[in-house]
Amino acid sequence: MRNAKIVCTLGPASDDRNTIRGLATAGMSVARLNASHGTTAHREDVIERVRDVDDEIDDPLAVMVDLKGPEVRTAEIDDPIRIETDSEVAFHEGTDATPERIGLTHSIAAAASGDTVLLDDGRIECRVERVDEDGSVVARVVSGGELGSRKGVNLPGVAIDVDLITPEDEGELRLAARADADFVAASFVRDADDVYRIADRLEEYGGDDVPVIAKIERAGAVENLSGIVDAADGVMVARGDLGVECPLEDVPMIQKRIIRTCVDRGVPVITATEMLDSMIRSRRPTRAEASDVANAVLDGTDAVMLSGETAIGDHPIRVVETMDRIVREVETSEEYAETREQRVPAAADGSRTEALARSARYLARDIGASTVVAVSESGYTARKTAMFRPGVPVVATTPDDRVRRQLALSWGVQPVTTEYAHDMETVLDNAVDAAIDTGAAASGDTLVVLSGMLTELEGTNTTNTLKVHIAAETVATGKAVVAGRVAAPVHRSADGDLSVVPEGSIVALESDFDGEFTGDLDRIAGIVDARPGMTGYPAVVARELGVPMVSGVTLPDSVADGTTLTLDGERGVVYDGDVIAPARRR
Repeated sequence: MRNAKIVCTLGPASDDRNTIRGLATAGMSVARLNASHGTTAHREDVIERVRDVDDEIDDPLAVMVDLKGPEVRTAEIDDPIRIETDSEVAFHEGTDATPERIGLTHSIAAAASGDTVLLDDGRIECRVERVDEDGSVVARVVSGGELGSRKGVNLPGVAIDVDLITPEDEGELRLAARADADFVAASFVRDADDVYRIADRLEEYGGDDVPVIAKIERAGAVENLSGIVDAADGVMVARGDLGVECPLEDVPMIQKRIIRTCVDRGVPVITATEMLDSMIRSRRPTRAEASDVANAVLDGTDAVMLSGETAIGDHPIRVVETMDRIVREVETSEEYAETREQRVPAAADGSRTEALARSARYLARDIGASTVVAVSESGYTARKTAMFRPGVPVVATTPDDRVRRQLALSWGVQPVTTEYAHDMETVLDNAVDAAIDTGAAASGDTLVVLSGMLTELEGTNTTNTLKVHIAAETVATGKAVVAGRVAAPVHRSADGDLSVVPEGSIVALESDFDGEFTGDLDRIAGIVDARPGMTGYPAVVARELGVPMVSGVTLPDSVADGTTLTLDGERGVVYDGDVIAPARRR
């Protein structure tokens, strides 16, 4: 399976149902709807299409509504205009644009002489000369170019006086709550308070369980990174605006710092902007773009994001297939494994869940488990398990289908919806079924099961439980007498006569057996005694031979003589079939 997830922006090239299905098949985990383009009503229709596709496929497909936020953009125009180098241009709040006077969605009168105004991700650069009494900002064009419709405007280091939540955002937040969006991405957050304001507004509209993804787009947000990460449910490294707001040479290290901070806190992080940008028109990415994706994966990002590549590109499905191949290739490398082992964060002081999740990671490695199963109502336990980047798949079981979709963003997690479990036995049964159904485990594999159910389960004294379990059907359980494991055919014996027992058999003694074995004891591979106790004659024999034994077990009539069983003398369990073979193959 692929650990790092893929977020795809849907747009005119990809928002029909067939293409959404194709993107999901190619590897899309989260569909992003960019509120900077299109209408709220159209996005509601697209969400319904995504939900329909999610119902049809096995892997979860989540929806993210990305707020436009208090962005400053140039006016909407029909045809591009040419802005000449060394010319003078005035910026004002308006709806028209000429080479001499450019209308903006918001006033930038907070600028001062000497400030820089960047248009279209810095492709056009201007230097402020003065601010007129009417609020127009007059600037000299340092580097000109062609300016299209509704291009972004950046003023590095200048705080523009605009509300965090715009009237347009209000409509999108209502939509997110009404349509049960899985995530809302908040644009242009400056600090933790901005994240809380978005969450509070969602709660007002009935979307209190919609996670907020904080987009790091401003230099000020980088300075307040720690608080933002603590407040947010996820973080997006929006490198496009960061590359305009901050010195370009700083962005790679800022990206690494953000990813590392998020991984250390167990907060999902998305690396975004221009990852395979050339594939908007080309059928192949550049080598530099492939390296860019690979480095983000090596850094430990939870997800990589495609923007224009899938929204307006010529080959949206092909782009996702390419991204998927790059990620998978990186994740099979020795360098990736080495990096993952070297960057395991410490568990937070006082966090039992983090301590157990970290233990699950190393326990799975040390015992050769094939899968970690995280049983989680809210998704919290599963996200904490992913935080420690185990070397085996993380299968998350949850009774909440919405949580299943939200876990689609978390590194290495394969979410599965299961029925609510009222006891530990059902929890384990669900864990085994989920691991096998997803292909993460096969019958006989060892699983590490981490239960984070909030309701106290019958038979447990804690809401967080770590168990080692075998992915196999249990035939019977009893008292462990002699440790060890063996897989062999079983043969019942009423009188202890071994002459009729094939060599290398598990001998099952009936409840009325009260004698001694006759014949060659070396024929015995293990003993199952229907009578309870640990000190009788069969136990003495088992200890002398060094073969596993379980007492107090009567095999069901459905188990015929000659059936291969696995006897686990350490746990006191009898399993159907040979569950040791997978461990031998490893």
